[in-house]
Amino acid sequence: MINNNLNIAAIEYDIAWGDKKANLSIVADAISRLPHGIDLVVLPEMFSTGFITESRQRATELAERNTQETMETLKKLSSTHNIAIAGSFLAHTASQLYNRAFFIEPGNDETFYDKRHLFRMGGESDIYTGGKTMPPQVRFRGWNIKIAICYDLRFPAWCRNRFERDKPYDLLLVTANWPKARLHPWKTLLSARAIENLSYVCGVNRSGTDPQGIDYGAGSSGLYDFKGLACAPQAITVDGGKILLFTLDRQSLDHFRQKFPAWKDADQFTITI
Repeated sequence: MINNNLNIAAIEYDIAWGDKKANLSIVADAISRLPHGIDLVVLPEMFSTGFITESRQRATELAERNTQETMETLKKLSSTHNIAIAGSFLAHTASQLYNRAFFIEPGNDETFYDKRHLFRMGGESDIYTGGKTMPPQVRFRGWNIKIAICYDLRFPAWCRNRFERDKPYDLLLVTANWPKARLHPWKTLLSARAIENLSYVCGVNRSGTDPQGIDYGAGSSGLYDFKGLACAPQAITVDGGKILLFTLDRQSLDHFRQKFPAWKDADQFTITI
């Protein structure tokens, strides 16, 4: 199925620290309130636990495999509501811990990506293992979608749309826990990635303050179009946060890429992992 428009719901909320059941309940309740016609729900980084870096032991206690409760719950929500769900969660494979992005589709198709750029200033690189592969590109309802996680956003080569090699992505999802103190870089980088990649970019941040005293503010999630302009959302208030609704326009995207094909003059390069 190909959609000329793609309807996105960005769920921004104050993550209950280390409480997976509470966070899954928040997400399930928010999804139940969505209007008809939503295609994709996007959640913050480590949506079910918070950005756990206080100790490896605590992170290990909360980590799950791809087949355990957190992903199984999202699969049921995806199928029940006929929506895709994206975000990241605290995962483990063998003895390694990962900040793992997911893209769950109705029918239980699933795609995963382990965060490559770990935020050393917050202790993430001391506890987690960085990913060894590029973010995969998902084809969903006629749209090419790529996922990045928080700190990945600061590295333009990693997010680069490779028109000359692949089918370009139409939407970059950035799931994040980005502090209020650095919200100017957050919004600036989201806009920059949209401009340089001739793509929509959707950044979904958490809100509130975590137990470590880090304030994430509120209302920093958003959608930027291929000109880098912030798109005005429709907002729904829910317990603990809000839902921002956006519609992406395929015709406008294709028209601008044809009118302003800057990608034809882009430099070719190879990323070494």
